[in-house]
Amino acid sequence: MIGKEHLFFAVVQPGFEDTAKREFLSMGFSVSPDFIEGGIEFSGRIDDCCRACIMTRTSSRIVMRLGRFRSERFNLLEKDIAAFPWELYIPLSGEIRFRASAKKSMIYHTGKLEEIFARGISARLKLYKGDINLNDEESPGDPAVSTLILRNDKDLCYVSLDASGEFLYKRGSREFVTKAPLRESTAALILLEAGITNYDRILDPMCGSGTFSMEAAGILTSSPAAAERRFAFMWWPCFKENNFLHIKKECLGKTLLPGKVKVEIITSDIDEKAVAAAKLNCHASFPGILNPEVRNFFDIKFSDNKGVKTLLVINPPYGKRISERDILNFYRRMGDKIKSDFKDCGVAIIVPGEEAERALGIQYNRKKLFMNGGIRGAILFKDA
Repeated sequence: MIGKEHLFFAVVQPGFEDTAKREFLSMGFSVSPDFIEGGIEFSGRIDDCCRACIMTRTSSRIVMRLGRFRSERFNLLEKDIAAFPWELYIPLSGEIRFRASAKKSMIYHTGKLEEIFARGISARLKLYKGDINLNDEESPGDPAVSTLILRNDKDLCYVSLDASGEFLYKRGSREFVTKAPLRESTAALILLEAGITNYDRILDPMCGSGTFSMEAAGILTSSPAAAERRFAFMWWPCFKENNFLHIKKECLGKTLLPGKVKVEIITSDIDEKAVAAAKLNCHASFPGILNPEVRNFFDIKFSDNKGVKTLLVINPPYGKRISERDILNFYRRMGDKIKSDFKDCGVAIIVPGEEAERALGIQYNRKKLFMNGGIRGAILFKDA
């Protein structure tokens, strides 16, 4: 298990697959060139999976591909399950959970599919209970939970094992949130797609709880996204704590000190409560780099824009945060402000629909569709 190459899948916000692929390539992973909607495939050893979970800012989940099982008949599926070495991947004691889907298959009832796998895996693991201990090191003290993802498609059941556990966008660093928070992984994807490393200044003028600014600081300092988290792979029989601690130390060792960061990040919001939350979050994670302040976006002007390449990133209020009657006027005002005071800047701005996009009225180079908090929207990108 430890020395062997495995296939992994990183779950990504649809529409940003190429952005995530660039991140994984920059971290040295062997990434499949094939396009897969909603994610990317990469190959590597167990240590590479650990490193990916610690470092990636763009993925919300990482799973290990285990294989595919014939499912056109019950006996074939049961035979394949019985022959598979589950004891190498799943602790001999603990809870097994399933997330199943099925289409165009003889076994179309997901409950039945889960039942067959649960029965077969349980029978296989019972053969080894009390006979061997595959993990010669201490596992985390929490109860072991293994999550298997079953996708039954055209009588072939594809099985993956969750490696990351809780969603990776939950960094554990943002304790205080405001209304309609942006997922950290989405913020990172937007910043990377906008080309954050090509700019001298990042302006986050509607910061909310500070998500854009903290992800910007994380990218610019090469900080591990989830160094202090626990992951599902820590309960795998092959998990070696010493290996994990060594990988974690390596990842932390690449982090730049605040004085080495040459890009200025300006964080602000008109809402005092939002700025208070952002200060608590930012000062805890990136002291010396981020200092949120109360400021109205429409009052911001820079006299030193010449020679300073600026990226403007905005997650404006929409949905329940602003009435439908006021939203178009607000987007018109934002568009006028951008065209007058930030016309030479790069822009990445979230818009909640085509009406808001037309009201904004700015020229852009590309557009990415996405969902945030159940609201369909898009991100417009304008390059400087």
